[in-house]
Amino acid sequence: MMADHKIAIEADANKREELKGFLYKYWPDTIEILHGLRLGKDHNAKILIDNWPDVKTVILTYDEGETTFVFSFGTDDSKTASILKSVIDSQSNDSHQILINGFEVFQEMKKLNIDTNCAPFFRYVYTPGAVIERPTLPEGYKIDIIHLSDIEFVVSKWGVAKGSLKMNQLMRHFITNYPNVAIYDTSIEPPRLVSWNVSSAIGCLYHFFTAEEHRGKGLGTIVKIELLQKILTKGFTPFCYIYADDAKAQTISEKVGFVRGSLYLRYIN
Repeated sequence: MMADHKIAIEADANKREELKGFLYKYWPDTIEILHGLRLGKDHNAKILIDNWPDVKTVILTYDEGETTFVFSFGTDDSKTASILKSVIDSQSNDSHQILINGFEVFQEMKKLNIDTNCAPFFRYVYTPGAVIERPTLPEGYKIDIIHLSDIEFVVSKWGVAKGSLKMNQLMRHFITNYPNVAIYDTSIEPPRLVSWNVSSAIGCLYHFFTAEEHRGKGLGTIVKIELLQKILTKGFTPFCYIYADDAKAQTISEKVGFVRGSLYLRYIN
């Protein structure tokens, strides 16, 4: 079955199963799509392909609350870019997060008048079985989850959400629907939230943060280890995106078993 160069076709259940071989061949560049195969109607998840059975482009779209996430992988940059553009144009949801893997596809997207509007970042993927040295939790702190009363505080610290109602809503959605880990300072009353990490439907870690006055104590390392363990129990391989210039977060992630992969660019509508 051949499809138009710019038109994607939706993969049914049988095709999804057969696609796994193609996607695993290019792991970890396809991790988002492979995890997305497990999502259902509650996320409005769709797997789109260019042709069958000669697949060169695979695109995952799914909803996180009111925001549609779009992930793509392809072996033909020009074709992937044109199909991705058609998928973006067809979305009825006006809030998108489109992740573009690699400069080659990005350059093709620019020709189609879609430019990145965020700083570049790397994808980091956890290596199962990695030997991790977990720091001892210092006295005066406790491990918890983010309390409902602290959600707005956490949202206010997410740089992507500044000035964006949609991104504020997205972070609230992450906190209230998926695993998160927090550390509270118990030396004061009531205990104060000082470090946290949240996650998404496909096992991606977001918003890794420790208050400045509490840094250097291993708190960030602890919350990341605790959260990746939660994600592993759900059957996902944890991964995250770290800005290319954030050396501190990269170092912590590598310390707990994450390996740096592809450079990504992001377009947020």
